[in-house]
Amino acid sequence: MRNQILALAVSLGLSAPAMAQETEAPTPQTVSTELFGLAQSYFGQGDLEAAKRALEAVLALKPAHPAALGGLFAVANRGGNANDAFEALDAMVAAGLTYDPSRAEAMLRETDTARYDAIIASLEANAAATGQAERFAVVDLPDALIEGVAMDIETDRLFLSSVAQRQIILLEPFARDEPIVFADRDDGLWSVFGVAVDDRTRLVWAASGVVPQTPMEEGEEEGTALFAFDLMTGDLYRRYEIEGAQQMADFVVRDGIVYVSDSRAPRVYVLDSVSGQLEVLAEDPRFVNLQGVALARGALYVADYSMGIWRVDLGDQSVTLVRPNDVSLIGIDGLLNTRDGRLVAVRNGARPHQMMAIDLNDEGTAVENVEVLLRGHPDMSPGTEPTLVDLADGRAWLVANGAWPLFPEDGSDPDQERPTTTILEMDLR
Repeated sequence: MRNQILALAVSLGLSAPAMAQETEAPTPQTVSTELFGLAQSYFGQGDLEAAKRALEAVLALKPAHPAALGGLFAVANRGGNANDAFEALDAMVAAGLTYDPSRAEAMLRETDTARYDAIIASLEANAAATGQAERFAVVDLPDALIEGVAMDIETDRLFLSSVAQRQIILLEPFARDEPIVFADRDDGLWSVFGVAVDDRTRLVWAASGVVPQTPMEEGEEEGTALFAFDLMTGDLYRRYEIEGAQQMADFVVRDGIVYVSDSRAPRVYVLDSVSGQLEVLAEDPRFVNLQGVALARGALYVADYSMGIWRVDLGDQSVTLVRPNDVSLIGIDGLLNTRDGRLVAVRNGARPHQMMAIDLNDEGTAVENVEVLLRGHPDMSPGTEPTLVDLADGRAWLVANGAWPLFPEDGSDPDQERPTTTILEMDLR
């Protein structure tokens, strides 16, 4: 891998002495970070050709990365190269992204007004409202920072996870506007991220850990764990920990087996049974920031906020990056699978925010098609972001407006008032 990356840099005409001197094996993340830094340096020095090549190298490692595409546009604009600017915008359109190219409008219109107008129309289409969803619940807990959602299809009860109040919240079907504390810090919870209901074991599962937004008592010990609660009573059944874990983030449950991602350590864990122990399923230095987890086509798929989607073979535990089509897979948070093997992803790390269905090839190694399921819904309000989704019985429940941008890491109050949280329901059939 190291030699391949160095060869890539050399083929693009880059001098990369720092890369050659590294003692640790480079990863796509470390190399792309360095290449992006080189691009910025070259740009500042006025060496636009070297900046362009560095950004192209970033895209070879991280296809359709919004920042790299934006960088190519900036380089082209500064150099007065309308053709390169058009190509960067075409790539953004194909990636399903939005962008404001108005700073280069005069140059681009002088070159080809019709092409510029067509690109503007396509960028606007990428942001247009798509799909239909109904309000399932509006939760008046603006200080909770709700992240995850889980539906118990048998009882129609909805479970939500709170980051800032360290709780699992329950909404009963007959009183969805009256949130009930199902579990909290008295049960050992830190901030709660992913949450799920397992029909087989009749347990509510939750991944918990500490982030800057976690309210901690003086002297309280930080940690991370997977929790299991009795679905009906709320009693803590068991807490699962593993040495070296940094922040268990999200997971998927099937047939009593739990697969858990770690967003701060390059690891994926597996719990084979409720009486067992967490074990490392896959550990790979290429993992950067793992998020949602799905099971499809006999493999485990894990969203990486910085890289795309990883495929973990459940037989030999080998790890490969799913080959994308033109649509950007950067910035995916929530990830689950439908019964027929489609991946349903919530993208909030790239504009526009959206929920999309991803169809894989027969081998499950590459993206064949991406369909936008929901985008631009009125409840996906500015200053917020959609976070996690749950799927059951051909329907989806989405946290439409997670308020992460309104919870500063330093604990200060935001300028904008925090909204109530809206849960949307969609029919996927």
